[in-house]
Amino acid sequence: MNRVYSFSAYDQYLALKIDFKLWLVIVYFLRPVLVKLASFRSRGEAKEGALKVMEMLYPDDFSLFIALAVTIPTVLVLIAYAKRKPGASTFIRRIWSNGAILLMVTAVLNMAIVVLPLLTGSIHHLGVYGWGQIAVAVFIFGYLFASRRVKDTFADFPVESEKESSKDR
Repeated sequence: MNRVYSFSAYDQYLALKIDFKLWLVIVYFLRPVLVKLASFRSRGEAKEGALKVMEMLYPDDFSLFIALAVTIPTVLVLIAYAKRKPGASTFIRRIWSNGAILLMVTAVLNMAIVVLPLLTGSIHHLGVYGWGQIAVAVFIFGYLFASRRVKDTFADFPVESEKESSKDR
């Protein structure tokens, strides 16, 4: 544990927690999942509104499927965060240590799914929403690449105490 961050920035295992900015990035990347969940959970007029939003953002099932597939790296990061504790498997440790890269891949994939229809000729220009998505993804990519806090968070993993490591022997 270094002295760069306040004590509240650490969890019970003295590993850096995900900060507010990184949570915003994760929630942004999970927006297709959240929209789909909202359409399941809503009833009555709220369900109609949620379905209209989903239809506006994802006009067909294939675009929703692609958007949901793009969230897989972010979901892996969340799984690793939930299982980040002493004694976690090597797989979880590897996912966690590559968390920033996984989130950067998600940012690039978000840009790709916006630009791909333009490149394939299925659309002829990007609307304001498309340009906005690209701008946000570029900003997020830059943040993930340059942020010291992001690097430190994904470099920090709870260590096993000597008691726990001697129990395994």
